[in-house]
Amino acid sequence: MKYLFVILALVIMSSAVTFYYLKPKDLLESRDVAVTVNGHQLSRKQVNDQGLRQGYHSGESVESSINSLVTKQLLLDEAQRMGIDREDEFRRALKDYYEQSLIKVLTDRKLNSVKVTVTSEDVDRYLNCSGQMLTFTRIPIEEGKVLEEQSRQNSVLFDDLSESLRLVLASLEPGEKITQFETGTEIGIIVLDKMEKAKGFDPVEYDRERVRELLSDYKKSLEIDRWINSLRKNASVVVYDEEKRND
Repeated sequence: MKYLFVILALVIMSSAVTFYYLKPKDLLESRDVAVTVNGHQLSRKQVNDQGLRQGYHSGESVESSINSLVTKQLLLDEAQRMGIDREDEFRRALKDYYEQSLIKVLTDRKLNSVKVTVTSEDVDRYLNCSGQMLTFTRIPIEEGKVLEEQSRQNSVLFDDLSESLRLVLASLEPGEKITQFETGTEIGIIVLDKMEKAKGFDPVEYDRERVRELLSDYKKSLEIDRWINSLRKNASVVVYDEEKRND
């Protein structure tokens, strides 16, 4: 009989300890839970964050956020039930998404850190190019080698050029040159040979503030391209010849 009381006392103590450690936690969690979906608890913070992400107005925020989270959880459950999360295609997609997100955060931070100045003189130079005939030479670059023999000269009315070329050439004086980049790789050099008034063409009236904005974006993109190019120059990159490898 004594042993029975001892066992009973141990059971009661064990239950009390379990209740003490687990029950308060459960109560705290239940206060924070906004909705459960197939046993998955979704917190009020998740609901609020969903509303902020989707920009809901206060009147519709809670209901719309809960509906979105419920739909999301149901789709996740169904995908896991079908075993999609264990498929190689899903893992590759997840890896690609992770890498793209990482690169986006990096480039966004770098872009936000870039400070450029667009002066009134910069804007005036762009506006003064309107109605001018520009003669410029393009020289390609391949694997770091400048291919002078493949250079090509063009004479085009400034206003007929693409917006990107207008921004490039408006930043140059006759005789000056600039390196063009593509995702950080040097792809060519542009030289402004001369600029002269085009007969029979009146200047276009560009919006001054719009030009300032375009020049600011252009200068920022130029800084980003130079930054990526510097990363390439400081990196160790080895490209293997597939044909030689198979010999």
